[in-house]
Amino acid sequence: MAKGNAGWAPAILILLGVVGLAGIADQTGATGARIIFVVVTCLAVAGVIYLVKSGYFRRIPSGVNYILAIEREHVRNSVHLVLDPTLTADEHLAVVDGFIPRLLAQGRPHAFHGPYRDRFVEINQLTGESQALLSRAERAAAVIGDSQVKRAGLLDAVANDVVLPQQIWEIARLLRMQSHLQYEQHRAREGVVTAELSAVLEPQQAALQRSVDSVTSRVEGLERYAYRVQEADAALRAREALRNNDKYLALLAHTDDTEGLAQLTSQADVLERTVASSIQEAVEAGQTLSL
Repeated sequence: MAKGNAGWAPAILILLGVVGLAGIADQTGATGARIIFVVVTCLAVAGVIYLVKSGYFRRIPSGVNYILAIEREHVRNSVHLVLDPTLTADEHLAVVDGFIPRLLAQGRPHAFHGPYRDRFVEINQLTGESQALLSRAERAAAVIGDSQVKRAGLLDAVANDVVLPQQIWEIARLLRMQSHLQYEQHRAREGVVTAELSAVLEPQQAALQRSVDSVTSRVEGLERYAYRVQEADAALRAREALRNNDKYLALLAHTDDTEGLAQLTSQADVLERTVASSIQEAVEAGQTLSL
């Protein structure tokens, strides 16, 4: 609190000085008033210099910047974008700004026509099937990113922090290319389709389908990795539950159940090995992303 109010100290001192000097001015006449005016002016300048040096004015948000921040947040919430992870922070903002109506009205080129038009994918550029594939990939990535094993640092950091975002971007980029070619195929088949036209389009369609199958396989690979991560999370929960075994062992000891004691101890040993195995399998699944 003291730090936040520190910037007001010079202003308060100046105000007190003005009040005090005003009382003196009543008794000193015009000459005294001029002297007091000079003194107060010097105090005011000193106060402003202090506020500038202390960074007080920098803490006051600019109205324009505040509006821009709100507009950017609106774009992030309303426009589904997949961006090239190699974009810098400034380049990222440049893409977002290319969707803000106010900036477009001021002459800024739309993001689709800007310098980074090939470095992002907007969901509406994709066909329905491609949108569904992208959503599956993003859901898998979200499962991995929100997992307990990732937060615990048990997964391959490179696979999750570098390779995974790159995989999502490459999938989105390929889906955009496929969607564009699918639109072309659809337009070419409007009207009468002759044997000659079919002879041209069918090999193209076959090549397109091979690409679609390849991307689908990538998405399925991400989903398998996400499932392994979920299994590893379940294994961690099992490990946490194992820590409560002492309570149950004590309960069985009090009831003189030696057979139950032996079974619970044996099961704990097996589960501990299962936990370690599940986590290792999740790590290995993540490492295959970069292969």
